[in-house]
Amino acid sequence: RKNTTIFLGFTSNMISCGNREVIRYLVEHKLVDAIVTTCGGVEEDIMKCLKPHYMGRFDLRGKELRLKGHNRIGDLIVPNENYVKFESWMTPLLDQ
Repeated sequence: RKNTTIFLGFTSNMISCGNREVIRYLVEHKLVDAIVTTCGGVEEDIMKCLKPHYMGRFDLRGKELRLKGHNRIGDLIVPNENYVKFESWMTPLLDQ
């Protein structure tokens, strides 16, 4: 690593889909020097502020969750009502 700068680049969905702990590990152990990412997950961050999301598991069946009114993003469980709350909050801002 002498005279080398290591950049870690990833799209925002890598955080939502369950890789956040891998990225956190790399940063905490100083295995990367800089992170370059997109802001495509901003809506998910806003949704987490409005309503809770829940930790699940990667092996949960999406179809079964959907029938119960939930969505799975990697190991993250998001109730349908969270999307409704986000749209109710965001739509007036977009209409301005």
